[in-house]
Amino acid sequence: MALTSSLNLADLHQLGRRLTAAATAAMKDSSDLGSTELVVLECLYITGPQPVGAVAQHTGFAQSRVSTVIATLRERGLVELSADPADRRRTIAKIAEHARAQAKQARSQDAEPVLRQMLPEASHAQIAQTLAVLGNLHAALGEAGPESGS
Repeated sequence: MALTSSLNLADLHQLGRRLTAAATAAMKDSSDLGSTELVVLECLYITGPQPVGAVAQHTGFAQSRVSTVIATLRERGLVELSADPADRRRTIAKIAEHARAQAKQARSQDAEPVLRQMLPEASHAQIAQTLAVLGNLHAALGEAGPESGS
């Protein structure tokens, strides 16, 4: 039996974008990096070393933008670059070890204040219920963390 809901695919997509934007903004508050830089570092943290083109595919940014951001992150010592052993024309980007610690700290921030800011009229019980549902969804979908990606 199919379950019906008031949430359509467009709503689900918009919700994902708004949650992503809120989480990125909260992580940005604890960093001097721009949001694009944070997203690229997050990608490298989760997926491990990647060619620049793969980072562009994962993040949805144009490859030229990702190349510029990775160059900036390299200058700041947050990303290390190397030639791809399989294809010397490609460059592999890897998050620097000290940046990995910073990314882990930014990722570990509690989501409750972000949800409270997004839903100022919600009760404590509603926020707790929303966090539980989102936590269950996250667990059910799994996370490709750095342990499984690098």
